[in-house]
Amino acid sequence: MRRRDLTELANNPDLISGIYNYCDRWCERCPLTSRCLVYATEQEDDDSPESHDIRNEAFWGKLSSIFQETREMIVEWSREAGIDLCEVTEEDDARQRKKRQLIDNHPLTKAGKQYANAASDWLRDFDQTSEVCDWRVAESDFEDSQSIEDAREVIQWYQYQIAVKTMRALSGQKEESEADPEMAEFPKDSDGSAKVALIGIDRSIAAWRMMQLSLPDRAASIVQLIVQLERLGRRLEKQFPDARDFVRPGFDPQITQIESASSA
Repeated sequence: MRRRDLTELANNPDLISGIYNYCDRWCERCPLTSRCLVYATEQEDDDSPESHDIRNEAFWGKLSSIFQETREMIVEWSREAGIDLCEVTEEDDARQRKKRQLIDNHPLTKAGKQYANAASDWLRDFDQTSEVCDWRVAESDFEDSQSIEDAREVIQWYQYQIAVKTMRALSGQKEESEADPEMAEFPKDSDGSAKVALIGIDRSIAAWRMMQLSLPDRAASIVQLIVQLERLGRRLEKQFPDARDFVRPGFDPQITQIESASSA
């Protein structure tokens, strides 16, 4: 996409500013793709199907072109903001390393990664058993099979994203604690990231319950995963008490207005 096209898209009044900052990146399931700049950018591409295939040279050529155009825009944005892109001190580098270490070692980060690994172990064991039992064969089990496939799609979509969004929330919270106190009155980016993680947890719990109903012989092992997610969600809410109330552009305004009216 040419730089001019991207600028024109960004100025489209029908698009919701920042809607892509607090979504789960699942465009196929999103009802607001028509209001999203990222999605619009992808749709504007009139390249051949090969350009969307990660195994094809055209894909990497397209990606390289986008990268170069983005770099040019970054230089322009930095010049306008008076930012020196080359200025990185040893102190800044050491501070970044320390922050990454703190985030990586945070109990919530570890809990998110532990869930992701536990989910992988469960699904791997399920696949190995399925090869023997061939649960997909019986027509009478078609409905259960479809439920399993649907639930699995949700579980795998959020499996690693929960930890990633949790880490982003923790990182943002650290930066916010060091920011100008006057910024405290504005919505916190960390709460937005934490909310996306919490939504992933909620949907994963529901998906595991679907699995459980379709696979009663595996109910006990699924309960462990559901409890693990529930504990993670409660700890995340304790760390980010305002996360549930964060209003994500495009996604939450109506819900928030209803809740505000009912509590008034």
